[in-house]
Order: sequence, then C-alpha cells, then structure tokens
Amino acid sequence: MNFQLINIELHSDELKKFDPKEQGLSEYRYTGIAIEEGSRFYYWAKGVSIEISDWEYANIKLNPKLYYFSTALKLHLRIDRALGASATNTLA
Repeated sequence: MNFQLINIELHSDELKKFDPKEQGLSEYRYTGIAIEEGSRFYYWAKGVSIEISDWEYANIKLNPKLYYFSTALKLHLRIDRALGASATNTLA
C-alpha cells in the first residue's frame, strides 16, 4: 500500500477573490490522502474515503490546487456531496 499526504488549497487566482478578513478559507485548505492499494485507488479527506481512478490519483498528487476544472476541485465536490449525504442520513 502506498499513500501520500496532499495539501489541498485554493489556487492563487481563486484566493484573490476572498477578503483576507474572512474566516471561511479553512473549508478550502485541508490535508487529504491519496492511497494506492494494488490496482485500486482511493482518496480520503474530511473523514470521507472515496474510490478514484488511476488518472485522478496521479492528477491529485501533481496538482492539489482548487480551481475550475481541476481534479482537486472535482474530488473536493465529491467529498462535500458524501458529507452532505451522510448528514442527511443521520437526520433521517
């Protein structure tokens, strides 16, 4: 099993859109883990694990910046959806 810590953060162009006084940036700055186990790949962040493709695994390691059309943003949104679904299931 191979794994690598990934420091996810906003791309510098996206970061300029935030007011420096805002506290909401922590949602966009966190550590994830890219995991390779045999021929399967996983991504873990914010307490959620999802299976990903080999190209997503390679791309998240190469470029962990959140911006339009990035693999990091795509995985960030999948994690957020999974968190939302688990919160909904907890309330039901």
